[in-house]
Amino acid sequence: MLRVRILTSYATTGEADHGYRRPNSFCSLTKKNHSIHRRRVSVVYAKSALFSSAQLASLTDHVLLGRLVPKLHEQASRAQPIEVLELSYSLCLDYVNAFIFGHCNGSNFLENESSAQLWLEHFERRHCKESFWPQELPTITRWMNALGIDMLPKGHLPSKHYLERWMMGLCDKANEARSLTDQGLIKDPADIPVVYQQVQKSVETDLKGADRQTKKLEIASELFDHICTRVMPFPSRQQSHVTDLRRPAAAAREVLGLVLGYTLYYISQDKQAQDRLRREIASADLSITITNSEPNPTLPSPASLDNLPYLTAVLKESFRMRPNSTSMPRVTPHDRAVSLAGIDNIPPGTRVNSFQWFVHRDPRQWDQPDKWIPERWLQCKEKGVDDVGVLWAFGSGPRMCVGIHLTQYSKRLLHASSCALRQIY
Repeated sequence: MLRVRILTSYATTGEADHGYRRPNSFCSLTKKNHSIHRRRVSVVYAKSALFSSAQLASLTDHVLLGRLVPKLHEQASRAQPIEVLELSYSLCLDYVNAFIFGHCNGSNFLENESSAQLWLEHFERRHCKESFWPQELPTITRWMNALGIDMLPKGHLPSKHYLERWMMGLCDKANEARSLTDQGLIKDPADIPVVYQQVQKSVETDLKGADRQTKKLEIASELFDHICTRVMPFPSRQQSHVTDLRRPAAAAREVLGLVLGYTLYYISQDKQAQDRLRREIASADLSITITNSEPNPTLPSPASLDNLPYLTAVLKESFRMRPNSTSMPRVTPHDRAVSLAGIDNIPPGTRVNSFQWFVHRDPRQWDQPDKWIPERWLQCKEKGVDDVGVLWAFGSGPRMCVGIHLTQYSKRLLHASSCALRQIY
């Protein structure tokens, strides 16, 4: 479903600083600028790179078997319930942080609940609903600020600064780890800051004449969006980058954490789906057994999980039901009018929004659109129906989510492990 808004010009506000006031891939207006920023990270997020990554395989063992399983075992042994959504957020933040900055440098929210709660509180305050004002009505917001009326709550700015300091601290630790890696002093591949060192290498090439502080801020800004933001660019004829403070683009918290929590919920409510998924995993000989004599079993390879049709269907249906639910904004060409979704003569430079939630629940495209039915994807495959065009959880085209393969990699392992895991003591 397309929503057209006849808004042809935008201007940044003082609040739209977007990560250290440095541009990055998420707020690049032109195709050229976006390509430059995206190229900085795309190579490490490629499917082939992830499947062959010793660092990712090692950190997966550390996070799943070293942190998650002991936590679940402790809660189960005390017969205590667990807050699954918060657990999901913590797990995914730890996982993505470890991939970006190295396991030893990233967060450990799974084992430090108070730190996780504090981080999530700052995240929510930074991305409050009042961010509507500087995003949609920047001029009025500036006028109100001039009158001494702040449209954002008091906690917004301190939380923004908290998250930026937190991110800069991770960058500093990752920079030290990169130096140790270059000297051959890091033995565990999980501790290598794979994404950080790739971005740092690219920034050094792209900004050869810049000073050290500028490069440092550029790196932090590029990585800030992977963890801490709900942002997406809204272009301006005058500005090269404009921020939407409400757009969910935070891979760790939104795409992984939230959708993982919902997937676990849907599976918990469907006994038949649980049993079918377990049977599929067992038939592929991917069961994971932890015993006193074998406390660190080998996790299934990502390639083996890539060939499980029902697991794929479960993930697709969860992404259909619970995608990032705000708009996917684009701007029409500035040199001509266009036609979209049956609407003719849309003016140049017009922002158009398409909402994943409505696309995925359109009754013209989906049978029982509000019900979680993984089997619908198996039926598509049996009928030879191409489902690529109907599932839009990661967007499409050159601005498709760069982390799509990491998301699929991690969610397959997390869900397969949760269904295949057995502990025997």
